[in-house]
This record gives sequence, C-alpha cells and structure tokens, in this order.
Amino acid sequence: MDFWFDDRLEEATGMGTFGTGPFSSDGAMDFLEELAERPPERRGLALTRMLLFVKDNPELLWREFFPDEVVAAAAVVAATLPGGQQFDEQLEALVKHDLVSDVRLAAPVPDLASAALQALTFVAGPGGPWHQGWTNATDAAEARETVAVLSRVLTLDGGASE
Repeated sequence: MDFWFDDRLEEATGMGTFGTGPFSSDGAMDFLEELAERPPERRGLALTRMLLFVKDNPELLWREFFPDEVVAAAAVVAATLPGGQQFDEQLEALVKHDLVSDVRLAAPVPDLASAALQALTFVAGPGGPWHQGWTNATDAAEARETVAVLSRVLTLDGGASE
C-alpha cells in the first residue's frame, strides 16, 4: 500500500497532550514532524495523498490515520489560503519556538481545499471523532470553533476553485 508517509506509527501510544487548536496535540505534532521530513516541493503531494486516502478509506480511521492528523493537515492547507493567516501564524510560532521544522507550503494549494474540507468534515463534522472526549464545555466549544474557522477558509477557496 502506498501511504503519504514512508513510516507510520502502528498504534497509538497514549493520549499525551491534546488541545483544541489544529496543532495542539501530540498526534498533530508528530504529523507535522513527518511532513517536515519531506522535501518542501513534495509536501503538497504528501498532503494530497493523505487527504485522498482519508476520503477513500474511512474505515481505516484509528488504524492508519487519526482525527488530529487530519485536522492538522487541513490547517496546513488552510494556512496557504486567503483567510487562513491565523493557521500560518500558528505554524510560524511553532517554528519560532523550535517545536517543529517549518512545514509551511511555499505556495497556495487551492486545489487541495476541497479534499481537505471533505477529510475535515469526516473526522470533525458534527459528532465526528475529533469532537468526542472533550472533558468540559469550554474545550468542546473551542474545538468546534477551530473546525468552523478551518471549514470557512477551505469552503471559501474550495468553492472558488471548483
């Protein structure tokens, strides 16, 4: 099978940290580290493969991909689009604080907006797995807002490019 990354974690090793932002979990940070291992010119292709894999293989959720990875991937795409500056700034802050290598894409990828939105909707739509398990109402509301903002950015550009 051809995955978007060469090496994948075979199983979750524990909950670790998990926050309501698109890059606020161990899984999201691991995803960004894996993406950073790709040459910059191949990151768009890696994101394309991942997003299409999620769309074509929803039954592999929790085995081959995780909701926080998908949310992070959608945010990397959104960071390149009009209205996605906050996601670009979040990535820049992670780099500035030496938490991850720079994974920002060199150019906008509007053709990925639709695939990113579909994958995001699958894992983080109403009642989706990314929304399960928040321990308080404030975190649940912040998580919904993260997804709402991501969805708006991806929808604005996704609709313009179709």
